[in-house]
Amino acid sequence: MTNEPPRPERRRWMRWLLIASLALNLVIVGIVGGAAWRFAGGRAAAVMPPPVGAILFRDLEVETRRSLRKAAEGEHGSYQGRRQAEGRKVVDLLRADPFDAEALSGMLDEHAERRHGFQRSVQAAWLDQVVAMSPLERAAYADNLEQRIKHPRRRRWPH
Repeated sequence: MTNEPPRPERRRWMRWLLIASLALNLVIVGIVGGAAWRFAGGRAAAVMPPPVGAILFRDLEVETRRSLRKAAEGEHGSYQGRRQAEGRKVVDLLRADPFDAEALSGMLDEHAERRHGFQRSVQAAWLDQVVAMSPLERAAYADNLEQRIKHPRRRRWPH
């Protein structure tokens, strides 16, 4: 028996196996580290609670939300369509020659009034819902609301 070094083909195969194993380990460490960072104090720790208006709207009954949204959409058929139309109007007013600052200001005032009206209607619908609750239901709802404000979750709010 002689002490011969292993054949080069065998070393090459082992080298590729080692590289593949190392790559797989790095992928797993990256996934675990990313999950730990995301869910345990990374970006999740800086999540702000949603605006009160969003909470109120989300807590309305589905049919009430649907009717309020439909009213907000107006003649545009969708909330997105209304926003696009408003954006086009601002662009048109900015490009107008001669520029009419009063028309732009009036358009912005109309937009603010429509938005404020929508907020008032959401608040009124939400208040009607809360008034209909029993004292125990209201207390449980307040506890739930307090927890959602203290510990906001990353989530998309319904549109």
